[in-house]
Amino acid sequence: MKIGKKAGLAFLVLFFCGSTVGVFANGNHTSSEEKSTDQTTSTRPDSHAPLGVMGDHAHGAGELMFSYRFMGMAMDGLLDGTDTVSTEDALLHYQMVPTTMQMQMHMFGAMFAPHDSVTLMAMTSYRSNFVEMEGAHTHATGDHDHPVGHQEMESAGLGDLRLSALIRLLNASNVDLILNAGVSIPTGAIDVEGTHGSDELIVLPYPMQLGSGSFALRPAVTFAGTNGSWSYGAQARAAIPLNENSRYYRLAPTVGSTLWSARKLNDWLSISVRGSIQNWGNITTSAEHTEDEHDHAADDHDSHAAPAAPTQTVYMSPMMDPNLQAGTRANLAAGLNFIVPDRAAGILAGQRLAVEFQMPVYQNLDGPQMALGWTIVAGWQYAFGLW
Repeated sequence: MKIGKKAGLAFLVLFFCGSTVGVFANGNHTSSEEKSTDQTTSTRPDSHAPLGVMGDHAHGAGELMFSYRFMGMAMDGLLDGTDTVSTEDALLHYQMVPTTMQMQMHMFGAMFAPHDSVTLMAMTSYRSNFVEMEGAHTHATGDHDHPVGHQEMESAGLGDLRLSALIRLLNASNVDLILNAGVSIPTGAIDVEGTHGSDELIVLPYPMQLGSGSFALRPAVTFAGTNGSWSYGAQARAAIPLNENSRYYRLAPTVGSTLWSARKLNDWLSISVRGSIQNWGNITTSAEHTEDEHDHAADDHDSHAAPAAPTQTVYMSPMMDPNLQAGTRANLAAGLNFIVPDRAAGILAGQRLAVEFQMPVYQNLDGPQMALGWTIVAGWQYAFGLW
């Protein structure tokens, strides 16, 4: 499907979501009994946002929730702007170029509400990356006898820790407005080493690192509501790195928004559709490298490692270029939310399972840069009261 058609489809879905909000917010209301027993509780299968949305809901005082999410992502091919770049063309300018990338992430979260108006949230993750590359067949000179042809890179480890306070600004009978005051703590490694077209170890490129290396603000605002068998919501969010990390670079701020609508099919199951857009910038590198560090890098043949020196203009791979990391992407997603109703007996009551599948409909990347193919998120959530 061409980009123009995908963008048109994205617009139609977002229009549908927006229309749903208007129609059902002003349409026929359900009985007061249904409101009191269904809309105002968290036992609806669609009372949580689609699984790909984080920090979307708050809890009542004394409630604790544990969650686990698995996210798998596949990238394939290269884009420069919205244009496809072939491996052969990219190898005219680089010694190594990525062809495919797979990322898997296991996310573990906990939420606790000490008060009806405040919910505390913590999330950590374990991430693994795997990239396949192709090399130029002319690069074999001097002391750098790099293998040519197919190469592979991988990295794995803990990511950054996220802490948030979700503050209810509005909690009416069928709508919520929540402010998410979040921060991230740089617990993920930014100095993971591996091979990249040779047998020697170097610091792997930016996309292969596990964390940001910087403290960051992560603010968000979420609006969510229900009406009858429908629910809807919107969220705006950002990630703003606060400091240069220990390897003399800083990730760019990221901003994004998402809009969703869901339909409750019965007390157990709901389906959802969601549109999202995200924009992020290039990486900022610093000139504050000491002479000793430059000499050490030269002695270790590490001049192509990430992060590169600010004055460097030739890179072994586009993944190592801090000026080729920015982009804008719009996604469409479809999901399922499943919950065991409270009326069910035993420990299964209140258990949630959900899945969401996402595909990009528009990508505009500073490239050549890897293009996203698809993303899947699957997970489990369980909330219960401590008092």
